[in-house]
Amino acid sequence: MHTGSRFKPMEILLVEDGLMDARVTIHSLRRSQVPHRLTLVRCVSEALQFLRREGIFARAPKPDLLLLDLNLPDGSGIDVIEALKHSDVNTETLTTVVLTANEEECVRDRCNELGVHDYIRKPVHEDEFMRVVRDHKRLMVHSTPVLA
Repeated sequence: MHTGSRFKPMEILLVEDGLMDARVTIHSLRRSQVPHRLTLVRCVSEALQFLRREGIFARAPKPDLLLLDLNLPDGSGIDVIEALKHSDVNTETLTTVVLTANEEECVRDRCNELGVHDYIRKPVHEDEFMRVVRDHKRLMVHSTPVLA
């Protein structure tokens, strides 16, 4: 996390079971120089516990950005999105970005139906990824009050 910003760091939840993919994402975030705090979880059940602030995640920060792999060991990233739609979790200020190697048009269409904000194909191209993060950060800056 970088310091010196008058704005709160972006809270990012990365849901990714592949450690190499997670490393690429984390490296890209560091290079973006966007102030952030990242939490990595590796399955649907952990993601939902984090987002609902349950169990060991009872004190988890509310994420601003959800980076979501679709193929997870205990289900699909789509399961996470659908569960959020049917929960009392406020997702109004949550930007959801899907990171996947899946190229099926029906999967992309389903993500669009569920309100996914962006869809990035793996392997992640750093320029595209940094554009998405910076676009989200710009939205946050315009909607987040300055910290005292």
